[in-house]
Amino acid sequence: MQLQADGIQIPLVEPSIIYAEAHGQLAKHLKISPSDIHDIHVERRALDARNKPTYILAVRFTVADGLGLRLIKQGLAKACAIPLPPTLRITQRPSGPPPVIVGAGPGGLMAALTLCEAGLAPIVIERGQPVEIRARQVSRLYARGELDLESNVCFGEGGAGTFSDGKLYTRIGDPRIDRVLAHLVDLGAPEDILVNARPHVGTDKLVKLLIKLRQRILNAGGQVMFGCRMESVKQSFSHPIVRTNLGDIDASHVIVATGHSARGVWHQLEAAGAKLEARPFSVGFRIEHPQTMINAARYRKHADNPLLPAADYRLAHNTADGRGVYSFCMCPGGVVVTTPTEQGALCINGMSYSNRSGRFANSAMVVTVGPQDFGDALYGGVDFQERAERAAYELGGGAFTAPASYVDDFLEGRASQHMGDTSYRRGLTAAPLHALYPEPVISALQEALRTFATRMPGFASHEAKLIGVETRTASPIRVLRNAQCEMEGLPGWYACGEGMGYGGGIVSAAVDGIRCAECIVQNITHDTIPAPGLGSYAPQ
Repeated sequence: MQLQADGIQIPLVEPSIIYAEAHGQLAKHLKISPSDIHDIHVERRALDARNKPTYILAVRFTVADGLGLRLIKQGLAKACAIPLPPTLRITQRPSGPPPVIVGAGPGGLMAALTLCEAGLAPIVIERGQPVEIRARQVSRLYARGELDLESNVCFGEGGAGTFSDGKLYTRIGDPRIDRVLAHLVDLGAPEDILVNARPHVGTDKLVKLLIKLRQRILNAGGQVMFGCRMESVKQSFSHPIVRTNLGDIDASHVIVATGHSARGVWHQLEAAGAKLEARPFSVGFRIEHPQTMINAARYRKHADNPLLPAADYRLAHNTADGRGVYSFCMCPGGVVVTTPTEQGALCINGMSYSNRSGRFANSAMVVTVGPQDFGDALYGGVDFQERAERAAYELGGGAFTAPASYVDDFLEGRASQHMGDTSYRRGLTAAPLHALYPEPVISALQEALRTFATRMPGFASHEAKLIGVETRTASPIRVLRNAQCEMEGLPGWYACGEGMGYGGGIVSAAVDGIRCAECIVQNITHDTIPAPGLGSYAPQ
C-alpha cells in the first residue's frame, strides 16, 4: 500500500543524503522498523528557519497492506492522492477553423499545450516578440531606457512572468498544479520544483524553456504568430472572429489570456458584449534590503551556513481600518526592474536569476485598495494605477529613473538624500513618496512597516529603501465567465488567467489555461472531463 506522511523533520543536510535521513526519521514518526518501509519519495520539502534550520518533508512510501491500514487508522499516514486523469483526447479533428488563443503568457501557452495534447491544433497570437528577441528589447529598456510599446517586460512570449523571477508557488489548491510543474520539468526545468514547497526556476532558465515549449506546440501542428495584436472582437453567425493588425482570424473558440497590462483588451471585450466588473487589487512600492541583512534576520546565528539558500520572507498586517498590507513576489538575491508599457509612466517589479546570488533582496510591499480609493466606475482602478504610474515617472525625473526613499525617512516624513547602491539599473532619485498615493494608503504602509520592524531587525532601517511604484499586482478588472469559463455575453470566447481576473502568478494562470482548454475539449466532444478533486485527493 502506498501512503504519505507529512511533517517529517530532518536536520539541514547536503541534498544528496536527504533520502537517507528521511528514511530513519520516517520510521521514528511511524513507530515501525525502517525495514518495513520501501520506495521512499519526497513529495514536498520546506525549510523551517525559525530556530535551528530544519527541513519539513512530506514523504510518499510503501508498506504492507495490513500495516498501512493500521497507520491510517492511527492518523500517522494517509492514502496517497490518485493522479488527475489525463485530458480527454478527440478521436477526429473537427472541420472548420481551429481554436485561437490570444496571448502567449503562462495561461495561453498551457492552454495551447493542453489543446495540442487533446488532438487540436490551435493558433496562438501574441502582440510581442519571441522570447529571444524580447530579451534583447528588455535589455535595452534596462540599460538605455528604450521602451518598445508592443514587446517589453509585460508583452511578448512568456508574459510578464518571464522577467519576474519564475516563481512557481501558489496558494490555490488544484491538482492541475502538478501537471504544470511536470510539463516544465519535461521541458528542462530542475526536478526539485516538483518537491520544493516554494519552487523557483529563474528568468535565465525560463527563456530556454519557452523556446522548447513553442517548438512543442509547432510540432503538434499548432501555430504561433508574433507581432499579432488583437484589435477588436467580431462574431459571425457561426463562429468568433479575432480582428488583428495582421488581418481577421476565424476561430472555433477563442481563449483570451492577455495578462494584467493589456488594458485595451477590456474595452474591446466590453464593446462586443462581454460583462466586466471592477475588482480590488493592491498597490505600493518595492522594498530593497542587503541580502545579508535578510539572512541575518531570518537565520540568526546560522546565517553563515553555506547549506542555507538566500533567505526570503512573507509578511502580512491588517490595519485598524481593515486594510491588508503584505509582502508580495519576494526576490532573494534579486534585482528591481522597470516594467512600463507606455511612455511617460513608470511601474516596477522584482526578479531573481536561478542562483539567487545578488547582493540585494527585494519584495513588493503593498496595500489593498478598492472603491473607497478609486470610486465605483468600472475603470476607476485602471485610472488609479495610471495616475500613480505617471506621477512616479515625473517624480523620478524621467527616463524610467525611479523615485525612492529610505524606509526610516519615509516613516518620519523626511526627504532622503543620496540613495546609494541599488540593484535598479535605471537609477534612483530621492523623492517624497508620500505624494504618489492617497493618505490612507501611505498611513497603512507606515503602520505595517513599523510592525514588520518588530519582527525582523533592520527591516525599517536606513539600509532599507522603498522604490516606486508597484501597481500591477493583479488585474483591476474581472471579465465575468460561467462555470465552463465562457464569457458572459460573449459566447465562444473564454476568459483566462490573470488579466481576466482569474489568476495571481505564473502557476495559477497556467492552471487556468489548462482549465479553459479542457472546457473547449469538452464542448467539442460533449464528454465529461473529471472535475478537480474528484478522486484526486480523497483516499479510496
